[in-house]
Amino acid sequence: MQIGSRAENYQLAFTEPFLFDRSITGGFDIYSRTLRYIDQFTQESTGGNLSTGFPLANFSRMFFTYSYEQVRVTELNPFYYTQGIAAQNPFLADSLLLGAGGKRTISKVTPSFVHNTVDNPIFPTRGRRITSSIDLAGAGGDTNFIKPRFEAVQLIPLSRRTTLGFRGQVEYIRPYGSTNVLPIYETLYLGGEYSVRGFDIRSIGPRDPRTGLVLGGNKSLLFNAEYMISIAGPVRLILFYDAGQVRVRDQPFSLMEDIVEVIPPPGRNLNDPFSSGILIDPNAPLPTTSVIGERSAFKTSTGAEIRFFMPVLNVPFRLIFAMNPQRGGVFTNSLQPAKQYQFRFAVGSTF
Repeated sequence: MQIGSRAENYQLAFTEPFLFDRSITGGFDIYSRTLRYIDQFTQESTGGNLSTGFPLANFSRMFFTYSYEQVRVTELNPFYYTQGIAAQNPFLADSLLLGAGGKRTISKVTPSFVHNTVDNPIFPTRGRRITSSIDLAGAGGDTNFIKPRFEAVQLIPLSRRTTLGFRGQVEYIRPYGSTNVLPIYETLYLGGEYSVRGFDIRSIGPRDPRTGLVLGGNKSLLFNAEYMISIAGPVRLILFYDAGQVRVRDQPFSLMEDIVEVIPPPGRNLNDPFSSGILIDPNAPLPTTSVIGERSAFKTSTGAEIRFFMPVLNVPFRLIFAMNPQRGGVFTNSLQPAKQYQFRFAVGSTF
């Protein structure tokens, strides 16, 4: 059970690693979650998972998971609709579920393959982990999509106290059938302590040019590198470098991206008689855009963190100092330009 101002998570889970006294994994979980993405929206999810797994070879297993989830989007940033923006952009309106009562049902099957020789899940020093999976969403729900994901982790010991670690990850998602537009919570993003450390969660991705709000993409590329130094006992110093980018359909991965300036259309604003705000004329022409330069398509973060293990809670705690060299076009969750330096506290590990 987790209760906080930005996240609430109630979950009951059970896993039997040796079902029927054989090397077969079986388990289930049921949950109710609320995630508040500051200045964007709130996602409320209720559902459950059934999973099973079996060995294929040494250190390799195959898993199958069935998931059923009902998701509701609430507390949308008023800028989405008070400015008439969603009305002028059917893609945005469908993505925000404005015509579906804010609800979607996701029913999916996920086969996955895992090869794992990493020696320690908390403080690893050597080994390799390869994970390949694909979400097949459709039958039993009202949202259809295919979402493959591939992740590779390599840990190389350099000495008794130092280890070099690398992680590469690529994701892709595509709707099919009766689903033309993915809901905003299924599109892909990067940012946060588990992907690109110096940026806010879900802050790296394609944005609506008029509002600056992140809409997400359909493919992402992520790279992480860590130089881990054992200080004493359960304490590690980690030097890191993170890089990633997110793209929309028909937009390939690249080293550089265009800097786009939004040019508002000529026309007059409408006064709202019930407030002091200004409305956009819904009949006015859409704004145009102009390319004014280029910047790095990869958003990067580098820095250091202290990671220490708390035996009572059985999780590693992290103090992270990050510098963000390539941050052009990325905003915080408060819609302010991303800062060059960030200090964060987190739990867990990046990979």
